[in-house]
Amino acid sequence: MIASVMASPLGDVLVANILTNRFFSLGFWIVDLFLLLAVAGVLVVLATDDRDPSTVIAWLFVVLLLPVLGLIAYFFIGRNFRRDTPWRRRIMEQMDAVAAESLAPVTAANVEFTEDAICELAATPGARIESVGRIEGGVSPLPADTVDIYTTGEQKFSALLEEMAAAERYIHLMYLIWEQDKLTAKVTAVLLDRLKAGVEVHILYDWLSCISYKKDELKQLAAAGAVVMPCYRRLPRINYRNHMKMVIIDGRSVYSGGMNMGQEYIDGGPRFDVWRDTSFRLSGPVVAPYLMLFASTWLLNGGKEDLATDFMPPPAEHHRQEGTPVQVLHSSVQTTFKTIRDVFIASLLNARERVWIQSPYFVPDEPLITAMCTAATGGVDVRFMMTGVPDKKIPFFAAHAYYPALLRAGVKVYQYKAGFLHAKTVTVDDQLSIIGTCNWDIRSIILHDEVVAVFYDRTIAADYADQYERDLDDCVRIRWDDLERLSRRQRFRNSVYRLFSRLL
Repeated sequence: MIASVMASPLGDVLVANILTNRFFSLGFWIVDLFLLLAVAGVLVVLATDDRDPSTVIAWLFVVLLLPVLGLIAYFFIGRNFRRDTPWRRRIMEQMDAVAAESLAPVTAANVEFTEDAICELAATPGARIESVGRIEGGVSPLPADTVDIYTTGEQKFSALLEEMAAAERYIHLMYLIWEQDKLTAKVTAVLLDRLKAGVEVHILYDWLSCISYKKDELKQLAAAGAVVMPCYRRLPRINYRNHMKMVIIDGRSVYSGGMNMGQEYIDGGPRFDVWRDTSFRLSGPVVAPYLMLFASTWLLNGGKEDLATDFMPPPAEHHRQEGTPVQVLHSSVQTTFKTIRDVFIASLLNARERVWIQSPYFVPDEPLITAMCTAATGGVDVRFMMTGVPDKKIPFFAAHAYYPALLRAGVKVYQYKAGFLHAKTVTVDDQLSIIGTCNWDIRSIILHDEVVAVFYDRTIAADYADQYERDLDDCVRIRWDDLERLSRRQRFRNSVYRLFSRLL
């Protein structure tokens, strides 16, 4: 009977079904084995990681509870590129070589100025801050011949357009965001004119941050001879951003700070009544570290030209007090130290009177928020100002989950209500100011390419303290009553968003 069935057409179907089921069973077994090995491999990597334990534990839960989605998420946004690997060592060696070659002559020409500036900082909070920056970041204070601080986009871009129009040799531009609007049309017109005059133009922009913006003008510039390159375009590194903003003109000046390339940074655009931001222009030897950063970022993202060697101006010698001491600090996933974060911590723990902070976002790691609270309980006037009109809801609500710890320690918390606050600044006592691109959130202090300038100048510190107080007129202070009025649902939402911040 069985033999006759197997010999019939029905038997052929049964055999085919058995073989198919075995094939699929084998396939599922192979997939399950691959998934098990992948999860085990990630668990081993996480267990040996040197990141914050809370971040490691959060990823462990995600990978174990949601193996497939967890592995995909970990591959794109969870891997720690600070781990010591041959690839990372090669990149570090390449960047160190660029830095040594480009900065050594400038540093040597200004030894007397730098030594005098460090000596002037002795026995002050600035001495510890400078030391952290020099040892971790590898750059000492260098002289700035001129310093111009801009607190509106109109101030910055008016000066920038005028100076670019007079460029004679080259213009390097690097922005996280490059929009296509009324401002970029003006910038494009100036750059096209300079390209016709033989000026070399190099442009870096962050690929993912600009993915939604039209590229017609950038393509037009490329067709006219500009070299245009996106940063972090490869999928394995898509979680990282080149958050730096700078324009270097002929090696004589650099513009940097919080403002990106877009009309909204001037007038607030359709979303905001006001866009409050801070940028600056520097001239003199202090331009050299910015040029070095541009050149190393160019190489990191696939550029072939040695921009540091080709475009570094001859070193100008400065002696004692011939300029303003400015220390340029950089940190990213490529750097050994979280230099900018550590300088923020040094500022908090060494200040004697006040640390006044501005940042649009606030999602700190544990060392940073601990330093804020410790400084405040130690009698330092710690103030934190962030935007009260958010552009992104998740980091805005996540910040609220940190407010109770700040208020308990005596930190004064303010929200800017006139529009969007995008400035990234720190003022320490009456001695120094830090202005740059780095937010007080985990993405900026751990993942992004960031650059700040530390101005060791009492006049600049006093002037910016005055600006901070003017900004306070447009702020509301957050108090315990405001937190107690939050519903349970709102508190739960804020805590969940804070929890997600640990996955970065």
